[in-house]
Amino acid sequence: MILAFQFPNLLPRSIVTRFLIVMLAGLGYALSKQDVEWPMRISIGFFLVEVFASCLFCHSEAYRLRPRRSSESTLFYLLFAAGGAAGSSVIGIAFPLLIRFNFDLVLTCCFTALLALAVTWEDGWSSRLLWSVASAVMMLQIFWIHIVLQRNTTVAVRNFYGALRVKQTFGYPGATLRTLTNGNVEHGTQIFGSDQLRRTPTSYYAKDSGVGMALRLCCQGRTRNIGVIGLGAGTLAAYGQRGDRIRFYEINPAVEPIARNVFTYIRDSGAQTSIVSGDARTSLAHEKSQGFDVLVIDAFSGDAIPLHLLTKQAIALYRNHLAPGGILAFHISNRHVDLEAPISLLAKAAGMKAVCIATIANDQRDEFTATWILLSENEDFFAQPEVARRARPPIEKPGMQPWTDDFSSLLPVLQW
Repeated sequence: MILAFQFPNLLPRSIVTRFLIVMLAGLGYALSKQDVEWPMRISIGFFLVEVFASCLFCHSEAYRLRPRRSSESTLFYLLFAAGGAAGSSVIGIAFPLLIRFNFDLVLTCCFTALLALAVTWEDGWSSRLLWSVASAVMMLQIFWIHIVLQRNTTVAVRNFYGALRVKQTFGYPGATLRTLTNGNVEHGTQIFGSDQLRRTPTSYYAKDSGVGMALRLCCQGRTRNIGVIGLGAGTLAAYGQRGDRIRFYEINPAVEPIARNVFTYIRDSGAQTSIVSGDARTSLAHEKSQGFDVLVIDAFSGDAIPLHLLTKQAIALYRNHLAPGGILAFHISNRHVDLEAPISLLAKAAGMKAVCIATIANDQRDEFTATWILLSENEDFFAQPEVARRARPPIEKPGMQPWTDDFSSLLPVLQW
């Protein structure tokens, strides 16, 4: 706004207009690739440039169309502010209520193209044709993305916490596969074939994964008390045996109905399961010590990192809920953020040993590449041959400080 209003002649209108059409075309191409994951440096950089182009165009046109009489200035700026409030309300409130899928960006770009068509209408037929085609293409893009997202989708829910979708595919050998996604990130799968397949933990939670080893080897055959921050599809309930207790903490109210009704891990579990709604840290702070043998921290929505669950104060709270010799299992599989060093520092600050266990994907069993960090004071657990053979010390980064409620920074751990 400052650039457009203070220096209105800095860039010719024709250049601003062409810059916008190029960026909209590029964004349309990127959005058409629904199954492609772009590197973060490209995604963020392109998004920021596209937003800059749109904002520069809109503010430049607002300046050009501003009232010439000072008596109308108050109404002009009032409407200007109201437009910003209306846009925020539409994106933050209306869209999550009205649209099951998250294609707000392409809707916004389509509106920008229609707005450009309106304000450049008097520029002649070439401009009208250009922006008419651009608007039509963006509208087609909306329908195309909607069709792609609906394909194989059995459940789609959207709220403040994000867009959840359950995909069902029939390509798995001799079985049906259901997958829960949050945005573009998969948060649990289940194989619907034989009873054995249906009860087999998959995706990031396979038996040879870090959390699988923690749950299998923590308690030497006795009944287990397990806590899980982050419900997802409820996959970890597959580890429950008769006499076990598994307590899930889930902040998103839309997840529990999906885990209970669309997936069967919880229904099939031999353990006594319970689900606590609300922020896990707040819930744990108001509960008496649960005495968990294993507490799993797996509360990432999309690739977003809830930093308040990864601080010294959070670790202290978790330890209060652990049984003697209990294990903290952190799921750190992430395409954009490397949490290995921060959690290693938290372990040192808490006087706990940390090991990293990474497993590779196995398409035959629908297992994903997964990385887990296990924290404990239980040397006997780490000395077990299976753990000792698979575990390695976490990689540390010099100069980092343990995260606290007052200090944290993702910049040193971003994977650009």
